[in-house]
Amino acid sequence: MLGVIDLGDLTVESAEIVASRIRAGLKYVAPENLIPAPDCGMKYLPRDVAFGKLKALARARRLCGAS
Repeated sequence: MLGVIDLGDLTVESAEIVASRIRAGLKYVAPENLIPAPDCGMKYLPRDVAFGKLKALARARRLCGAS
């Protein structure tokens, strides 16, 4: 698992920023072994922020060609 969502910041990242973090991880880990994820739990984030960050993660995976 690679933490690609910053949960210490309430700003919702763009899919492009998250995709760049995923691509950086792919320099070191084969695509079939890389699992993009938040960098820790989302328990303390406001619901709308958490949802926005998860949407950015899903869009970023598509930008990187992952399913």
